Amino acid sequence: MSALERERNEYRELYLRSRADFENYKRRKEEEWKKVVEFASERLIFDLIPVLDNFDRALSVNEADDPSSFKKGMEMIYQNLLEVLKKEGLEIYHAEGKKFDPRLHEAIAVVNSDDSPEGTVVKEFSPGYKFKGKVLRPARVAVAGEPSGAQEESK
Repeated sequence: MSALERERNEYRELYLRSRADFENYKRRKEEEWKKVVEFASERLIFDLIPVLDNFDRALSVNEADDPSSFKKGMEMIYQNLLEVLKKEGLEIYHAEGKKFDPRLHEAIAVVNSDDSPEGTVVKEFSPGYKFKGKVLRPARVAVAGEPSGAQEESK
């Protein structure tokens, strides 16, 4: 076997080992990532268990006997759930009175308004939600259109 063939075989071996090492590295990284995601989910579920406990307690109360304590219990559960979600990075934002921004708001109605400037959010049907700065769901809103007098003038 010539020196050139030996060198070629050495490079081929090196290439095959490097490729196998890289495949093993990719597999290990994928497994590590799965464990990270699994652990994050486990922690969230663990933090939500007290919310489930509170629901159980609230549902065991007879609403007819004391409706105000049932409502208070539901409000406490809502706050408890909101606290867990905020700890994970959820942010609730409101839009009423702000300038309409299609990145943050979903216009589901346009209202002719003499009281608000055109393009202003006049009513919020549901708040918006962000997760670590990214919009998960835009706020659903009604936006002020042109004033009612302006429509009549244009006819």
